[in-house]
Amino acid sequence: MNANQWQWRDNVLTCDLLADWRHGFFTRSHAPKLPTDLHNHLVTSGKAYRAKQVHGNRLIHADEIETAPNTNLPEADGVWATCNGINRSVWVCTADCVPVLIGDRRLGSVAAVHAGWRGTAAGIVTKAIETLCDQGSELKDLRVALGPAISGQVYQVSQDVAQQVTATISQAVGVQPDEHPERVKLDLRQVQVQQLQELGLPTENVAIAPYCTLQHEEIFFSYRRYFLNNPNPLPRAPQVQWSGIAIA
Repeated sequence: MNANQWQWRDNVLTCDLLADWRHGFFTRSHAPKLPTDLHNHLVTSGKAYRAKQVHGNRLIHADEIETAPNTNLPEADGVWATCNGINRSVWVCTADCVPVLIGDRRLGSVAAVHAGWRGTAAGIVTKAIETLCDQGSELKDLRVALGPAISGQVYQVSQDVAQQVTATISQAVGVQPDEHPERVKLDLRQVQVQQLQELGLPTENVAIAPYCTLQHEEIFFSYRRYFLNNPNPLPRAPQVQWSGIAIA
């Protein structure tokens, strides 16, 4: 897991582990475009799929979104798709939470996951892996890219939040002391890596983006930055960046 695995292409961050798929971690420069617009950056035909994110651990197949009974997006924090001869891309939006893109080198299946602290505490990243494995994937064939998110150096949380997140792993990783006595620094991506390792995913199959959404203000939106700079912040991030991966 090193920075050399990550490349910028046309102002979109990509990961060498996912070289078999058209994919991208988009930036604030692409706002306010939605996946319906960004899909064409990945593939020139087909359709983009996303869900209404609610900080949970539900995953939904693209077919379920296709056949939803009304125009409202189904609630989920992960979208996955299998090969069916049609170009499809799956997407999540983030503004400090971790965007996770997953691909199966053998079957071609893909998934996009939104993993904040609540989703991480609920095991959404490992649930995504298990969902793909239930459909025939094998751990050795899966590649996982953990995209730009708030880093453990600056992500200050309550001790209760940290305990909920680290209760999902057997080894205490991802938590550092904070100058505030009732707070700690939490590295969500390190916890997610540990979750994946304990599930049995090979370490070399996981990559962490060397970017922090809070610290790299010129590149990424950050809800924590917005919250700190606004006396009356909205409960949800007003601006987000999208991450997607396509089957083509």
